[in-house]
Amino acid sequence: MTENEIQEDDQHATVSSSQPADPIELRTAVRFPVKLPVQVRAGQGEEMAETINISANGMLFSFMRSLDKGSAIEFDLKLPAGALGMEKDVVVHCVGRVVRCYRKSESDAEIAAVIDEYQMLS
Repeated sequence: MTENEIQEDDQHATVSSSQPADPIELRTAVRFPVKLPVQVRAGQGEEMAETINISANGMLFSFMRSLDKGSAIEFDLKLPAGALGMEKDVVVHCVGRVVRCYRKSESDAEIAAVIDEYQMLS
């Protein structure tokens, strides 16, 4: 069998490889590398953060502390009018949960959150 050989039967095609498989990409929405201020409510209190990228399903943001996977969060994003082709900025209120947290330093973490619900406020 060659390094990447495709085996086919009547209903399926499978790829065999002698090298380790790459992780499967499960994202269903395009991510946009956008840096925007975001107001985050997680547990007790409210803190400002900055997005690293956003999509229709979630966002990755830089935060001052770690959050546990599965933690409920709420956040408000202010999307600039010019980027949306609108006359005024749009504030989106989102409810979601943490799906990943990576501590970069003592005062910086990257948090990945999925958006479960959202509402346009203005």
